[in-house]
Amino acid sequence: MGVTGIVAGGTAAAGAGAATQAMGPADRASELLTHRSEQGAYDYYSSDHHDGDQDHYGDGYSDEDYGYVDGYDDGDPDDDGSPDDEMSAARARKARRARIWRRIRRTCYVGAALMFLLPTVAFVVLYFQIDVKSPAKVAREYNTSLALKYNDGSLINKFSEADGATRVLIEDLGKVSKDMRNATLAAESANFYSNPGFSPLGIARAAWKQLTGGQGGGSTITQQYVKLSTGKDDHTLRRKFTEVVRAFKLTNQYSKDTILKAYLNTAYYGRGAHGIHNAADAYFDKLPKDLNAAESAVLAGMVQLPKGNDPRINPDQAQARWDYVVGQMADNGWITKQQQQTLQMPTTEPRFAWRGKGVTANQLLIKEQVLLELEKAGYTRSELSSQGLQVVTTIDPKAQQAAIDAVNTVMEGQPDNINPALVATDPESGAVRAYYGSDVVGIDWANTPQEPGSSFKPFVTLAGLKQGKGLGETYDGSSPQTIMGTKYVNAEGVRCDRPKHCGVREATTKSVNTAFVRMLEQFGASKVAEAAYEAGIPRKTNGKPTLANSDGVVQAGIALGAYPVSPLNMANAYGALADGKRAEPRFVAKVLDGEGEVVENFGSDPESAFSNSAQESKNLAANVTESMLKVAPHSNRALDQGRPVASKTGTHQLRDTGHNSKAWMVGYTPQLSAAVAMGANNKDGQAPLLDSNGSDVFGAELPGAIWQKFMNSYHRGLPVEQFPQPEPIGQFRTPPPTPTQPSTSSQPPTAPTSPTFSLPPTRSGMMSDTRPAYPPGRGPGENCGGLFGPPCRYEDPSRSSEQRPDSDRNEEYNEQRRPERQAVRPSPTPTNEY
Repeated sequence: MGVTGIVAGGTAAAGAGAATQAMGPADRASELLTHRSEQGAYDYYSSDHHDGDQDHYGDGYSDEDYGYVDGYDDGDPDDDGSPDDEMSAARARKARRARIWRRIRRTCYVGAALMFLLPTVAFVVLYFQIDVKSPAKVAREYNTSLALKYNDGSLINKFSEADGATRVLIEDLGKVSKDMRNATLAAESANFYSNPGFSPLGIARAAWKQLTGGQGGGSTITQQYVKLSTGKDDHTLRRKFTEVVRAFKLTNQYSKDTILKAYLNTAYYGRGAHGIHNAADAYFDKLPKDLNAAESAVLAGMVQLPKGNDPRINPDQAQARWDYVVGQMADNGWITKQQQQTLQMPTTEPRFAWRGKGVTANQLLIKEQVLLELEKAGYTRSELSSQGLQVVTTIDPKAQQAAIDAVNTVMEGQPDNINPALVATDPESGAVRAYYGSDVVGIDWANTPQEPGSSFKPFVTLAGLKQGKGLGETYDGSSPQTIMGTKYVNAEGVRCDRPKHCGVREATTKSVNTAFVRMLEQFGASKVAEAAYEAGIPRKTNGKPTLANSDGVVQAGIALGAYPVSPLNMANAYGALADGKRAEPRFVAKVLDGEGEVVENFGSDPESAFSNSAQESKNLAANVTESMLKVAPHSNRALDQGRPVASKTGTHQLRDTGHNSKAWMVGYTPQLSAAVAMGANNKDGQAPLLDSNGSDVFGAELPGAIWQKFMNSYHRGLPVEQFPQPEPIGQFRTPPPTPTQPSTSSQPPTAPTSPTFSLPPTRSGMMSDTRPAYPPGRGPGENCGGLFGPPCRYEDPSRSSEQRPDSDRNEEYNEQRRPERQAVRPSPTPTNEY
């Protein structure tokens, strides 16, 4: 009862008292009961035990209406307190239910009030507490870039996004076609220019989805911009509420055109394209101002699902989304119904073709290696670009340019389907100084495992040295031989001076297959794998054993380089042979902030590779180096100024084709280790590795030419450093021939310590045991015969290497064999995309 009611009731009571005093005695007695009842009705401190509502008193209803049977209010103080024996149990229950429902109604009223008041209060408080970044400031932040620098501080390139694209911002909304602006509104928020920054219906829908386990929905363009500019995208009601407040405040502080321009600059359209300028370039090779209605509908539809709506990935889904956007444009009057019927979905550009603009393929490959390394260190790709950080890499600008020049010069006029790769590392630290993966965006042959062929033989030598078998030991290098149940043959023309007594140095220089298989027979295949692991070859590649079959068994083919390894890992592992220290290959020297202050330094922690004793490890490496010193001169790949270099060539054959599939040259000085590898591909995968003359490519030829040119260029001006002299291990010198000298390998062979050998399953890169028919003057690669190798043509002992024509020579290169020819090979098939 309100104050007015109380005052009115008091006034009525006073009037009744005055009338009673005017009556006679006879009338007074008859009025006592009525007076008593009225007094009960105006007793404002009594409680109504029936319904608890004091407003019912004095309103004209009878006592029976309130549940009384005797005319008296049981809760009145004037009541005699006697129980009401006539009240039924049903009436009592009804009264209790009435009280309960009354309380529920009151609770609901209060709850409804709170549901309205609390969010309103929270909205107002949050509105004044939060700050909204200006679109101009957000644009500046988004325009920051990740700067990659060479090790001397000079710039490699800037990358605004993790995928390599440089973001370009539109400065004026007029730079975007009207069709594109309308398509954006049609796809995302048709009432953009009239809403307060958020949609109440959309909020209710999003809240319901959250309560029922769904996600999001109903965001306006302004809300989406807030989400993009803050980077907050967690699916919670708290985030959604804050987003709504920010959107409302943004709408109050900036014009709708400003907000739309900011949205178009920050939206992600797929294909690595952030912002409408990059999107127009990525999909249609156009500027935003030149986009028509059909093209605009494609781009506007991409924001919802950037990958799933890409016509090049999911044509059906892309068509459905395009139809929806075009329909919305027609429904809102931005195009006519006739236009809607005549528009056709346009064809988009190939994916990622646009990313090569302003940046080279190798810069992207270096960037990818840098990002992978930084991710392992705890950095994220987004923070690297969004915070404007700078990364000083280990790449030497002189070495990088030398690598590019060497590849381009040697490969000029060669078939386009040949895929050269070059990696150079610092032997002491593992720092990558040069990295050439390919000239095709997204394809990285430098980090692709490839069969190294005979360039893997030094690890066989290392395994023997670790067991005390020195460089002076001799092995049976005759051909053919049956070893461990398998027939092995040397390449044509390859023979030791004394085939039955072939020393390690000679076997390495001439790449004598049978001698190395005999070495492996004594040392054990697993010991060879372990030596390579110690040098830095990773134990696993893509989750599988690098130097073993899927069952973990190391086959004899490891002696001839049958297990694929990447040029990056080979260059680094050879670096360990230079000084006996192992270090992980690395691309990052340090991370700087936008002002150039050091955020974090990166360095290597080299460790003894081949022994717990640093001196013993260094000496093991020096002995292996000693065995490789004559390979480059023998292959006509000696370095300028008589610079000492340890190297090894390698060639691997393509299954049973009789042609080579891979060719390598790997070598090092005390200052630098470099690996060059190449293969060939066509639309069906691996192809024969043939030069412009149609001749097989061997390791000392095109790869050797690239390696030699690069190494000479890099070392020009550097002092000529000598390798340390090795301390002899076991028998160091090969004894001169004597009439009675027994052959080391003529003795019963030592039982192998590796697992029992068995023929491996047929797979790419393995070679047939059947003897191919070679045309005159054409022989297989050096790694032929045996478990992993193809049969080789039997050598003619009467023909010396000097008598053979150039096309027959193994691991020798004639500079005259490179006439120019129009390249007609197809582009390589990607085998290592990122």
